[in-house]
Amino acid sequence: MRLFIILFFLFLHSVFAYAQSTRTGFSMLESAPTPAALSINEASTAIPMGSASIYLNPATLPFDNSSSLDVSYSSWIDDSNYLFGGANFINGKRAFSIGVYNSKIDGFEQRNGPGNSNGEFSISYLSLSGALAYDFDFISLGIAGQYLNEENAQFQASGYAFNFGAASEFFDDKLRAGISILNIGKLNNLNNLRTELPEIFRAGLAVDVFEFTPPKNSDLPILFSLSTDFVQPLNDRESIQPGEVENNAYFNFGTIFNIAEVLELSAGYKTGDTAKPVSFGIGVITDLLKVNYALIPFKTGFGTLHSIGIQYKF
Repeated sequence: MRLFIILFFLFLHSVFAYAQSTRTGFSMLESAPTPAALSINEASTAIPMGSASIYLNPATLPFDNSSSLDVSYSSWIDDSNYLFGGANFINGKRAFSIGVYNSKIDGFEQRNGPGNSNGEFSISYLSLSGALAYDFDFISLGIAGQYLNEENAQFQASGYAFNFGAASEFFDDKLRAGISILNIGKLNNLNNLRTELPEIFRAGLAVDVFEFTPPKNSDLPILFSLSTDFVQPLNDRESIQPGEVENNAYFNFGTIFNIAEVLELSAGYKTGDTAKPVSFGIGVITDLLKVNYALIPFKTGFGTLHSIGIQYKF
């Protein structure tokens, strides 16, 4: 474990030295895979999210109260679909998690020149992931590895990426802090060109602000929680302004109202150059299941993201 800690902090140092100005692809890895995280606009670096934490901060995997299975489906604009399935297994202070994350966009036309098209093709992305994390009491550390595959018409490329994270809990778990560095790796060439992965640094806080119990109904406690993430892209992204790129830092903010551990109402806000600044969500909770739904309207007028997911706890 001591070697794990030393390697982790050496890696943090090397990543910032490596940050470069390169335009990225594989945008699936910039988005949270489940509606629970999407509903708070991904302000979830310090919040345990089950197996979805593989892609947000693997260090929070041991912070969940129980092992769990996750399945989610997200319908994005431009007829793109995101599918995620994962499992998080907790054993004391250790956690092991696996995940499958896939996106596909259909309806692209292939042409050799002006005139009729040669038919349609799709673009698809796949991530197969596994993560390990250990809670040392004062700090939790996690690492995740991904096998990546990209298909564009008849072309295909594969590669790998790693996610690293650290997190801590304070004041009887009422305050959490976390940092993560995501998508450090590379893909093989795709038709003589290599897709650069969206490398990201995240730092977040989450706090249970207060719990209120109505005087006439002690069985209906309401917990109000806030979270915020600072996000710094380590390479360039496409701007919402045509023909421009940017890698400016931005903040994600999230709020959750948990009512009697039965119903959750959530919302989020994202700053910076984004087409999806606000998000909303609802969750229904039972002893074994949690069903989440998230809605994110795009301000560009192209449509709305809808995401639904189920988490089974065991």
